[in-house]
Amino acid sequence: FRLKPVWPRACPFGYVLAAAMQRRQQRSSMAPLRLRLAGFGGILALVALGCGVGARALAVATSRRPAGPMLSVSRSELKQAAGRLHKCTMQALIKEKRPPIPRPPREKRMTEAQKTADAITHAVVAVELLHWHGKLAGNLEAAFRKCVYTPLLPRLRRLTDRDASAKEDFRLDESGNKQQRPSRVHDQIVERQFTLGHCFSNVALGALNRLDQALWNSFAKMRSRQAFITSETKPLDDPEAKTLAAWSSGLITKKNGDLIEIADRPSGNGDGWSNIWILPVFVDHDRSSHSERQALLMMLQHVNVDRKTEGVEDGSKGQARVYATHTPCISCLSSMCQFTR
Repeated sequence: FRLKPVWPRACPFGYVLAAAMQRRQQRSSMAPLRLRLAGFGGILALVALGCGVGARALAVATSRRPAGPMLSVSRSELKQAAGRLHKCTMQALIKEKRPPIPRPPREKRMTEAQKTADAITHAVVAVELLHWHGKLAGNLEAAFRKCVYTPLLPRLRRLTDRDASAKEDFRLDESGNKQQRPSRVHDQIVERQFTLGHCFSNVALGALNRLDQALWNSFAKMRSRQAFITSETKPLDDPEAKTLAAWSSGLITKKNGDLIEIADRPSGNGDGWSNIWILPVFVDHDRSSHSERQALLMMLQHVNVDRKTEGVEDGSKGQARVYATHTPCISCLSSMCQFTR
């Protein structure tokens, strides 16, 4: 205390320290509160160092000097500083995880054959819609004929002859025995499209000598409609293959001269027996039970089958008519071609 008169001259903070010592007795009752505030300020200062609050808040929190006339801090300012530190601490310690950014769906990698088949499918749908509305232009029709119909027609004509298709499909040896027994037609060109559409199906049937005079068309429509009503099937805007019926009639002459006449026969989905010479085509799904193919298989049940070739015995002849209530798919179209082999 002897240096008390000298400090204000020698040190600018001397007066502050002297005043603090003189009022020590007055503040003795407030010492515990200030110590607690100083301890709390030290903790906040450590947090402020990690969060980067600022130099001013750090200086206020770490100061252990008693409050004087020049360094006094009000309680409101201390509360504001504590609130800012608390908010910064919570933001630093509690990091909310945002949901991950949704990624776009992965595109399925397609081979060149799959890309070609997909393009042909879109072309078939476009040609079918334009033909239905009478807007099929010459350029599009010519392009479809060149890219789809022309490569397919020779493959369908191959299926009409047993000699032309048996060796490739069944790998016949010199004695005529089958080295393989496929369950469907394996042909990449045939399997590219699910149908030719209404327009080009008629063109293909005409080129393969599969069209007949439509004198019996009205009767076939009526009988197919009656079978549809009898089965109590609900009509849909987008028909399903399992709900479609086919009508057939035929005349078969056996080897011994017996005559079998089939005047009127509606057939449904999956009614006939399978035959190795009338194989389905797999495009997107199984098409073996379609009513057009089943109508042809039911025809073969009336003739004798050769055990070695598993086809119709030599000497049997006949004709068959089939009416389809919907545009035939590629499997039904190929079955109509295979019926003669």
